[in-house]
Amino acid sequence: MAKNSVLSSLPLEMLFFFNRWYDPVYRIIMLAVFIWKGTWLPYPSDMRSLLGLEIAMVFILCIIEQARLFLGSSGNKTETVGPLAWCLALSLPALVGYVYFMRLQIFVTRLDLVINAIGVGFVGLEIILGVFTVVTFVKARPRS
Repeated sequence: MAKNSVLSSLPLEMLFFFNRWYDPVYRIIMLAVFIWKGTWLPYPSDMRSLLGLEIAMVFILCIIEQARLFLGSSGNKTETVGPLAWCLALSLPALVGYVYFMRLQIFVTRLDLVINAIGVGFVGLEIILGVFTVVTFVKARPRS
């Protein structure tokens, strides 16, 4: 390869960009849904504390997502494997969080399914493109 060729992945960076915009929208929608669920759905008294735990998990998921997106974008732009590898490692807890909110929370609405499926789609595509990008970076390293 030529010394001045760009190895960064534009599709991956586009996914990071749009996912960065989706993350606050996701947080707002999820908090609104939890307010609605807490007000209108019949949570048993012994499960009321789980509502607070699930709300806290939304914030934890958003922190993980922000860190993951920052590391992934930094690694992609600087063409370094380390941050991109950490992004891929943080993708697993992010996927677990989205799947939890899609399938395992106390009350799952259609809106939960849709917005979390979008999150799974973003993370899944970022994993696939991230792995290809890491392979590209590793192959392009000069051998000593």
